[in-house]
Amino acid sequence: MHAKSLKTIFAGFALSVFFLMPLSGFGQTTGISHFTKTFQVSNSIMPELTDASNQSLQVSRIYRVRLATQGTGTATGAEFLVWHEANGGWRTRSVSIMSNVSNHPLLTVDNGMVKLMTNHNSTYNVLAAVEVLFANVPSVRPGVFGASFQWQRQGSVLSYSDGNVGIGTDSPQAKLAVNGNILAREVKVKTDISVPDYVFEPEYELPKLVDIQAYVKEHKHLPEIPSAADIARDGLDLAEMNLLLLKKVEEITLHLIRLEQENGRLKTRVDQLESINKENE
Repeated sequence: MHAKSLKTIFAGFALSVFFLMPLSGFGQTTGISHFTKTFQVSNSIMPELTDASNQSLQVSRIYRVRLATQGTGTATGAEFLVWHEANGGWRTRSVSIMSNVSNHPLLTVDNGMVKLMTNHNSTYNVLAAVEVLFANVPSVRPGVFGASFQWQRQGSVLSYSDGNVGIGTDSPQAKLAVNGNILAREVKVKTDISVPDYVFEPEYELPKLVDIQAYVKEHKHLPEIPSAADIARDGLDLAEMNLLLLKKVEEITLHLIRLEQENGRLKTRVDQLESINKENE
């Protein structure tokens, strides 16, 4: 894409951001500008990202940087947000990148400077189209750019790493909170809870049925299984509940095996007694 076309696009985008996006928390703003530059970049040639005047980036500004590698048949492209924090120096966050391998353009912070790089040993021209938000404070965060600050896309993967996500709720209490139905073809739950195969170990003490009967009579639910009141209050942990139920199934299986063995012994004894009775007739 020609530099003139890029400038036209960014001019329109800059005006829309300036007039439509809230600027609270950034002090008095002095406007938005943009510029384009070309850098020679490789995995060993990592030039500093400088501003339109070829000076180092300024701490009182936020930069939205769009990159494209030129002269390659690979589909490349990336977008980064760059800002400075008082206690942490320069920060970069990818908004969207095609990939982080080969000749795909990237930003990194090295020796206190924001630099361009690729992971290819050949040198490529990388076009940088940069949008600059001016602020009169030394350290600002790019929340003014909305969800693009929180959501990051790499290839076909979209991720969120800043906190909790709510669907149907504005106060999510977990990494993902959905106030409504979830439709899925398959659900997998990974957990660090031990799978209760230890029930089959010789040293495992199988609960006696008489003790289980007494517990159920008193508490109205199985041992180790949450009560209805507990589930109503705390919700249902699918991984924990499924493993607890598996444990109960394994215990029941052992009880059935023992009962079958005992019934077998009783049947053998009955057959012996019947045979003795027949001989005595």
